[in-house]
Amino acid sequence: MEHITVSTKNYRKKVALAACEENGPLDDIDIKDKHFLLIVLTKGKMEFAVGDQRIAANAPAFLCFDELENPRLLSKTGAQYTCVYFHPTFLNINMTFEFLRSSQYDDIASVHDMFMLRPFMDKTYVIPITHISTERIAQSADYMRQELTEQRDRYWSCRGRTYFMELIIALERMYGLNGYGWQHRQSDNAPIIKNSRLRDAVLYIEENYRKDIALSDVAANARINHTDLNALMKGELGCTAMEYLKKYRIAMSKKQLAFTDVPIKDISDMVGFKTVQHFNRVFKEITGTTPAVFRRTAVEKRRTEIK
Repeated sequence: MEHITVSTKNYRKKVALAACEENGPLDDIDIKDKHFLLIVLTKGKMEFAVGDQRIAANAPAFLCFDELENPRLLSKTGAQYTCVYFHPTFLNINMTFEFLRSSQYDDIASVHDMFMLRPFMDKTYVIPITHISTERIAQSADYMRQELTEQRDRYWSCRGRTYFMELIIALERMYGLNGYGWQHRQSDNAPIIKNSRLRDAVLYIEENYRKDIALSDVAANARINHTDLNALMKGELGCTAMEYLKKYRIAMSKKQLAFTDVPIKDISDMVGFKTVQHFNRVFKEITGTTPAVFRRTAVEKRRTEIK
């Protein structure tokens, strides 16, 4: 089965190399040499076999299968889940299977802020999801499915990619939090956090960055007063909680600008800014350039540097 999404309206017969299914059938998974499969398991348990290896997962968790072999479903109990089938080029046209598995990928991906997809490449099949993150991850999967299904405007594929990138960012964060991939380079928007309360604060910010949250909200969810929280933040991350929120919003917007064609105003709304003017001002304050110039430069740089 070819897991792609084709435009159903007059959008130039666009094809997205991804498909999203809620509680879809898993009896005959066919991804070998075609796709990756990301399963967002929000309830229950599932067990698969990959070759001679048995893979068991309890919710909430991600399950990650690469294109080298077809996994076989052995059992599922009370499972609620979303299946995301995708070719890595859905994230970016340069991300072929060959490029991902090449020796140069790490360095090039770091320069261009591309996704590492480590859980797939390292065959870390099950990544537990923190309970604080479960709701937003499930929501991102649902929004992706809606965008690919409803195709409400000509940006439907880009909007689907936007929510898919949120899933991959969350996957990479959970991968790091669970102690995997410590030997690999950490991205700027996924720092290693040692203190448990600071971790709760950072996760709260990352799960709620779209909303209008205050320092008091972050401190309450981390069960710590705001003075101690900011001291921890500065000691480990070099910034206050509200500075981290601002930087995280800009980090998320940079992904959207670089890898989608979604209008800047929509990106501004999606990352939690009330006006596009405020977004432009903060973006330039942090990056030294405007969102429009950043987008143009990032795309052109990839075109000229990645062959």
